[in-house]
Amino acid sequence: MKNRPIAIIVAMKDEFNILKNKLENKKQIEINGFMFYEGTIDDYPIVICHCKIMTINATIATVLTIKKYNPIAIINQGTAGGHGKDIHTGDIIIGKKTLNIISSKTSYKKKGEGSNTLDWELVDFLEGEKDRTNYQLADKRLIKLAQDIEFSHGKVKTGVIGSGDIWDKEFDRITMLNEKYGTLCEDMESIAIYTVANLFKVPVIGIKVISNNEILGEEFQVSTMVNCQEFCYKFIKEFIKGIKK
Repeated sequence: MKNRPIAIIVAMKDEFNILKNKLENKKQIEINGFMFYEGTIDDYPIVICHCKIMTINATIATVLTIKKYNPIAIINQGTAGGHGKDIHTGDIIIGKKTLNIISSKTSYKKKGEGSNTLDWELVDFLEGEKDRTNYQLADKRLIKLAQDIEFSHGKVKTGVIGSGDIWDKEFDRITMLNEKYGTLCEDMESIAIYTVANLFKVPVIGIKVISNNEILGEEFQVSTMVNCQEFCYKFIKEFIKGIKK
């Protein structure tokens, strides 16, 4: 590719089919079991990676994407479960930063004292350093660009994406994550994609649509995936305009 492509990394087919259909000059390749869809939007190279669900898959797929394509930026687009009483199905969350919500340290408990995940401290375990809560950050310029995209199907909010191989359905745990760590939503891929992208110094951003909110009793809506892809498409076109200036 003459220009470094924009890479879009997405977990599920239903979360990227509309974007894939918007690609021109499209072709498909497989690398180590992961599917990549190459093409162009407005004559600029785009690659969509189907990373599958869970952090281990997202980690591998992101490394493959960077090694193969050397992208100018990575967009992690898809659905997420809402955290907080003011986050509703259909809202867009721009991930200013992401947090591993399963990397935990427990306090000591004696036999018979049970377990309580609400007491677990979220930390990263860093060799030679003190264990600490560690957020992975999105690119500031990409955040600003995403905040300027018009969206009529819900609110657009910027904040923390909680991420890890867990599907939280407990009211108290979701509330704890929201109040203590500032999470607006959760998924299973963002922490992996942000971590790898930051390691390789590739600008990254997560754009997530709230597909459901357990604590509000708002159930999954298929239309949210469509709306998120339309938002992401507008974002990509604006990004390309900026590159071409």
